[in-house]
Amino acid sequence: SYQTSVRLQQPESQTNKDTFDITFVALDTNPSQTVTVQCQKKGPSDAGFVNFGSLITLSSGGNTDVCHVNSGVVQGDGTFQFKVIANGSTTNLESNIVTVNRNTTTPGDPVAYNKNKTNNCTYIITFTTANDSGKTVKVVLYRSDNRDFTSGNVQQVGEVNIGSNSNGSMTDNINPNCNTTYYYVIRAYDAYGNGSNYVGDSSVTTTIVNPTTTQQQGAIAGGTNGNVLGAENGGTKGVLGTESAKVTPKATAKNGRGNPISSSINWLLTHKKIDLLVLIILGAIAYYLYRRNKK
Repeated sequence: SYQTSVRLQQPESQTNKDTFDITFVALDTNPSQTVTVQCQKKGPSDAGFVNFGSLITLSSGGNTDVCHVNSGVVQGDGTFQFKVIANGSTTNLESNIVTVNRNTTTPGDPVAYNKNKTNNCTYIITFTTANDSGKTVKVVLYRSDNRDFTSGNVQQVGEVNIGSNSNGSMTDNINPNCNTTYYYVIRAYDAYGNGSNYVGDSSVTTTIVNPTTTQQQGAIAGGTNGNVLGAENGGTKGVLGTESAKVTPKATAKNGRGNPISSSINWLLTHKKIDLLVLIILGAIAYYLYRRNKK
């Protein structure tokens, strides 16, 4: 007899997102049999599995598709389970269950931020991670040649895996741009991708850019142990972009005429008949002077 089979692929098991897809494959040994699939979820507030999304109809013999998860499906933090019910030659066939842990709480801000330029081409950034009960798993270092950190002029230049309440450091070699003044901020991240506030140089502001928000904020003070302190911010999460080149227009000569010598040469080259006349006149003067000296 004909049979239906179905299986879910495990998505990212730890996330801070409220929108993602769960891929499944549902097949039928009868090549002319249509297969339908219903997505189901069970969250912290659900007594059991409940349907979400529309009934998905696959081509004859089955196919692959996705259960689309959005903020209406995963609300709040916690453990969410997912499965699908397939109907084909086999009816009410349950898939395997996949589990996603969602967490949006941020790790603590690093403290004791300190920037030291050990030589003309090397900066060393030191810090201490927050005592946040294991939330911090890494710290990322960003730099810019402008105090105003925006998505167009910021570059990630370092990353270190580190736990809570630990001393850390990162070194940035700026060669061959040794004469450029750079500004820095750091940010702690947890296993779910949540970021702390930015901590860094004094008077630095950061424009935080993510798919939904853009907000101006400053960097949090690095603490009394740091020789460069910042100003407290509001703590909006986001993603910084990559460095972009700055283009300065070339200066032009006075009155827009450019280089006067080049302009004269170009004028002569474009007035060849006048050149010939000048040469004839100069030749005549030279001959006259020569004849007069002979006399």
